[in-house]
Amino acid sequence: MKVDRQEQDEARRERIARAAFELFARSSLDEISAQDIARAAYVSRTNLYRYFPSKVHMLLAHFEKAVQASRDDALERLRAGANPQLVWDRVTARMADLGVRYRHLVGAVGQAVLGAAPDQPGAAREGGLTRPGDGLRTALTLAALVQPVLLAMQTQGRLRPEANVQLLSVLLVDAFILALLHGGHRDQREVLRDWQERFSLLMHGALSPDTALRERG
Repeated sequence: MKVDRQEQDEARRERIARAAFELFARSSLDEISAQDIARAAYVSRTNLYRYFPSKVHMLLAHFEKAVQASRDDALERLRAGANPQLVWDRVTARMADLGVRYRHLVGAVGQAVLGAAPDQPGAAREGGLTRPGDGLRTALTLAALVQPVLLAMQTQGRLRPEANVQLLSVLLVDAFILALLHGGHRDQREVLRDWQERFSLLMHGALSPDTALRERG
């Protein structure tokens, strides 16, 4: 009985997050009210806040689910023996595409991820973060998407064996969010170009000597 209740709660939580994102995708967080989301998700406003304390939490929940799906796909390809560089290109291209398509939502996600810290309280306001470390889970989810690809590169000898893959993953996520937040982008190609420049700087010193020589060549 308890399992059934947990499954029902999780299904309702996913339904709310999906309904909220569909509304946000057509408009913005500020223009969508809690009542709009409750109506679209077929729940009461009271129930809405039982699952999510703010609209940003709803956005992050949907975002985390999409990132997890991308991670599962990347892991499956790596297990099947795919070239880590090709998997990497696929992951970053998808992230850039989503970032450009929903650029009006990037600010909210970026602020949560870049400002994530377990000992810092969020902004106590409607639509904002209300608990310490609210963006931390999203930041860790993104880092968990990047880390398996870097580990595969390290296993193949493309990264130095002493390179801290966990730290590098976090730095690369921050770099990508900053690339999306950059105001001058008009399309996916520009986002990827900006990110690639940041990526090259961050990867300097992490690549194995042979790989670095091939990259320069």
